[in-house]
Amino acid sequence: NGLLLLARTDAGLPLRTEPVSLRPLVEDVCRQALVLAGGRNLVFDEQADTLVLANRDALKQVLLNLLDNALKYSPDGGTVTVTSAQINGRVEISVRDTGPGIDPAILPHIFERFYRGDAARSGQSAGLGLAIAKSLVEAQHGSIRVQSQLNHGSVFTVVLPCAADSANDVEAPESVGASQPHSSRLAPS
Repeated sequence: NGLLLLARTDAGLPLRTEPVSLRPLVEDVCRQALVLAGGRNLVFDEQADTLVLANRDALKQVLLNLLDNALKYSPDGGTVTVTSAQINGRVEISVRDTGPGIDPAILPHIFERFYRGDAARSGQSAGLGLAIAKSLVEAQHGSIRVQSQLNHGSVFTVVLPCAADSANDVEAPESVGASQPHSSRLAPS
């Protein structure tokens, strides 16, 4: 399935994008990722909602992949944090982990197909997850980057265009105050 998806993006088949309300999407992805959390904490910000120009399913797949990796490489008791910010007409969604970090020699290769890095990070994967994430983000006219420091974790950031509509037009659920950003900590059940 991963190879088929990569072949489709290689063929230049565009993804249909539309305004997507980011907060409910991130909340949904975080709830799904709780299954993988084990003894790790998962935190996401609940800032005022932002409309991002994206393909909902593709963005969801990218975020699930990043959360899966972050949770997999964070130690028990570690924390994975998902944040978002609107900067200069773009939306940045970051997934930060408290894992071992990535060796600087490996960083330039992590988005390459079939690249599995060192044995401690490769596990059973085929080395396609980050290549797929990069292809999907680029098919949505976005970019993805990583910052990592050994023994201090990694931060993967997806950057996508804001939707033309103002984020202020999106109503927040009544249970969450739109004017007061705060964080939610999800715990595995």
